Amino acid sequence: MDQLQQRKTTVATTAFSMAFLLLISTQVAQAQVSFPETIAPGRAIENIPQHPPLVDVRITGNKRVSEAKIRSMIKSRAGREFDPEMVQSDTRKLASSGMFRDVKPVTKKTPQGLILTFQLIERPTIQFIRFIGNESVPDKTLQKKSGLEPGTALNRFLVEEARSRLQEFYVTRGHGKATVSIAEGNKKDDAGVAFMIHEGPLARIWKTEFIGNSIASDGRLKTQIKSKPGILWYFKGIVDKEQVASDVNSLISYYRGLGYFKAEINRILEYNESGQWATVSFVIDEGPRYQIRTVSFIGQTLFTRDDLDSQVSLAQNDFFDLKRMNKDVSSLTDLYGSQGYIHADIKAEPRFLEEPGLLDLVYDISEGDQYRVGKIDVVISGDNPHTSRDVILNRLDLVPGEIIDIRKIRESEIRIKRSGLFVNEPQRGITPTIQVKPPELKDLGPQIGSRPSRSTYRGQSPTPSYRPVPNQSTTPVPSRWSTPGSTGNRY
Repeated sequence: MDQLQQRKTTVATTAFSMAFLLLISTQVAQAQVSFPETIAPGRAIENIPQHPPLVDVRITGNKRVSEAKIRSMIKSRAGREFDPEMVQSDTRKLASSGMFRDVKPVTKKTPQGLILTFQLIERPTIQFIRFIGNESVPDKTLQKKSGLEPGTALNRFLVEEARSRLQEFYVTRGHGKATVSIAEGNKKDDAGVAFMIHEGPLARIWKTEFIGNSIASDGRLKTQIKSKPGILWYFKGIVDKEQVASDVNSLISYYRGLGYFKAEINRILEYNESGQWATVSFVIDEGPRYQIRTVSFIGQTLFTRDDLDSQVSLAQNDFFDLKRMNKDVSSLTDLYGSQGYIHADIKAEPRFLEEPGLLDLVYDISEGDQYRVGKIDVVISGDNPHTSRDVILNRLDLVPGEIIDIRKIRESEIRIKRSGLFVNEPQRGITPTIQVKPPELKDLGPQIGSRPSRSTYRGQSPTPSYRPVPNQSTTPVPSRWSTPGSTGNRY
């Protein structure tokens, strides 16, 4: 009996010991996963059962970069809950800034929460930028093209990008065989950046050719571009890749103006072995030429369809032609302007159809109001204006009270220019001009738009000024025509 009791006591003691050990083991396991001590960059932070508070966020290792700038780049803040994803995001942002060679976030557990520290190793700064071998381009220009600045972080990836930009710059300038290499700036212990440049010869255009064109000859297409051989091949004609790209756009605009709306154009630059001469080839895929299925007008009330048709040259089944369309818009505008509707707004809208190669041409007309000529003022500007008012009026085909005719305005303007009495230098933007303007607001109700002046003039050139009165039958808002002198003064 004693032996049985002793055995029960031993078993109970053993069971208690095992239970105690199991409890201790469980408590230890829970303690081991409470907080991580170090967060490896780019690796998920695991085994955190909840988000403990951040009691402090510290920055160490920075010497050149201010702490304020670093903190502006991260979102982790003291007083917030610890967020592993936010810490990883902050680490990536600091690492991708190019200012640091290494970024390591480290956490430390305290009774109040976690202390997060970003341990940084800065990259060296650029102490100098040098160019070796450049002859045709000054250092200042090359440094601007490189995008590098002394005092910024020395990053070998940015240095390689700068090298690539410099080489492309030389090629764009016509040095097709130019090479740029890095002499300093791509090694760990480099203190600055140096580029070794071999400019090579300045290439000129030997020949410009077109491949795939059928609607226009090579000679016609050459009138649309600037990339072509120079005079005697040595005056001008330098290869310029930016100009070649601009010429591609000019050719596309030319083809679209002829109805080739899907035209595609590529260019090829081929240098000879010496790199002194280049052939520029424009490869053209014209695509289909669009035809006009119908021509229609919307918004018109003053004129019949036959009246409008008589003013346009583009008709059904014609190939689209931008120049002809613009000329037709001018003809329609003159038709309305001849009847006093000087602010008629006419827009031509090519509307493409689902069927390839076809479009409808629609003229959207906003007629506006009709106007009559009112009081005629003459303004003379210049140092010694002596031309009389009658000299001006005698050259005008305009009478107060009549309906304004935009064609008469144009003819009157031509007569004033041809009189020889006034300064007429279009190349300087100085010509006698009639300008349409609204009258003063105090004399009117609502104000309308004005016809902009094509130029101004100076000297003794007069300034005709017309103040139309409204057509009493239609009660429109009147307008005013005037041309100020070059100084803006009235004499």
